[in-house]
Amino acid sequence: MRALDDDLLEIWVSGWAQARGYRTRHEGRFPAALLHDRTNDWEYFALEPSHDEFAALASSARHSPTRLFTIVTTRVNEVHGAASVYGMQIRSSDEVLMVADMEGQDIEAPVLPWDSFSVESTHENQVGIVTVFDAGSPIASGRMAVTDGYAVFDRIVTEPAYRRRGLGSYVMRALTALALEDDADAGLLIASADGQELYRYLGWESLAAVVMFEPRL
Repeated sequence: MRALDDDLLEIWVSGWAQARGYRTRHEGRFPAALLHDRTNDWEYFALEPSHDEFAALASSARHSPTRLFTIVTTRVNEVHGAASVYGMQIRSSDEVLMVADMEGQDIEAPVLPWDSFSVESTHENQVGIVTVFDAGSPIASGRMAVTDGYAVFDRIVTEPAYRRRGLGSYVMRALTALALEDDADAGLLIASADGQELYRYLGWESLAAVVMFEPRL
């Protein structure tokens, strides 16, 4: 697996946007995605920006109160300080970028944890979606997209009443099986604080913190 660099961030953004159907563009070296289903505005992404780059991103973000930018960093304290200088506020700071080798993942015949549950999956154009149902209601789901040999996992969700039953592990293993059909060598995802324990259990490793900013109004 390659080291964390601009190319790896680009791969994550590309796969994430592909999984969600987002349009992408660049501003300088920074990729961005149009969040058409949320804010209908752009979210920019940067790995370890310099202070000048942070200032430029903050200036761009202030063009619109709904614009976001997200920094992937190992220097969290520094970016918190820059945010206060350049008029940005933290929207979230408890996520991490994680990576895993697909070869080491356990995907052999994943079994639903309860006989009463059913599953539907789709797999087309290197995008896979898995949804688990209980009596026709969706209770767990996730999706992934493969780009440049990486499977980017996204929106791995279990309804609160069904957590701690193995559904998150099931969805991840089912998606990994689809990713291997597309010849993915490694996986990337951004994990919330709640999800990090599951992913570490499944063999994922943390690369850097992920901090999202928005303009201070």
